[in-house]
Amino acid sequence: MNNLQLPEVTPSASAVVPRRSVKRRIDPIDALARPLGSKRLALIAKRTNAAASTSDRNAVRIAAGDTLLANLDGTVTFLLRATSYGLLMERTQRQASGMRLVQTMVFHDVKSFDHWCAVEPLRFDDGLLFSKLGRAGHAALAIHV
Repeated sequence: MNNLQLPEVTPSASAVVPRRSVKRRIDPIDALARPLGSKRLALIAKRTNAAASTSDRNAVRIAAGDTLLANLDGTVTFLLRATSYGLLMERTQRQASGMRLVQTMVFHDVKSFDHWCAVEPLRFDDGLLFSKLGRAGHAALAIHV
């Protein structure tokens, strides 16, 4: 049996470089957020007050035969109207900062309305409102036929 011994290799002095301690540079993006200024705080307060008063304006906007459904805090509302084209539905979602998302959809038949209901996230958040929405939508589409 041949015993091969490998020569022991020692690193040369030039190959070993001592590591300096590395300090991470702190970017301004990593710092805490600055407090909002007085103008921005006043704007947010104004939008919040305006969002609270829109529920009164919605009552004026409803025509005879329309159905307005809203969750308890009024952040999500549905306005349903039976038209000659089908069911017109306006979904409004409000945020605390005053931002608002309004979606308007027309459903020509019960199948398309049920398909939309199957993917609406409200079914998990507010089951009671979701069931009212389904019943009101089916009733409005029954008028259309």
